[in-house]
Amino acid sequence: MYLSNRFVPFIFFIAMLATACTKEAPVQPEGPDTEGPGTVVVISNNVNKDTLLALVNEIRAKGCNCGGTMMPAVQPLTWNLRLELAAANHSKDMQDRKYFSHTSPGGSTPKTRVQAAGYSYAWMGENIASGPKTEAAVINGWLGSPDHCKNIMGAQFREMGVARAGTYWTQVLGAESGK
Repeated sequence: MYLSNRFVPFIFFIAMLATACTKEAPVQPEGPDTEGPGTVVVISNNVNKDTLLALVNEIRAKGCNCGGTMMPAVQPLTWNLRLELAAANHSKDMQDRKYFSHTSPGGSTPKTRVQAAGYSYAWMGENIASGPKTEAAVINGWLGSPDHCKNIMGAQFREMGVARAGTYWTQVLGAESGK
């Protein structure tokens, strides 16, 4: 589904596994070691996660009109490195392969990317964008799209990760299973 300004929402309501990312510094993911003992995952991510989290949580605290649907205030989100990893992998793949979609040319989907990152989820959703230059611009663009806005305001979500590669942005929202 393509919308104006190349913002595309995608949401999964599935009880399965999901994953996320790290920031520019080496980080040892929490939870099961999917790479082997002592493996450190390093990824380059060109975002200010504090700004993104503040922008999203400010909107979530106030509530929002998402395309004519009033969404009530909901709890704040926390940043999750595994969700960031899933987002970073997808943004980088879109940049490298020059496509814009939730499904990669190789067939990966939001679900498979989150699973590959090692995030065990009860709920997950994905927003993508191409073109915004700043954190505020990408969040404003997503809020201007009813489906993206509803993802951001989803009360079922507890965590998020966002990544950017060039002009490609991915936001992955989730709630871990069993929590």
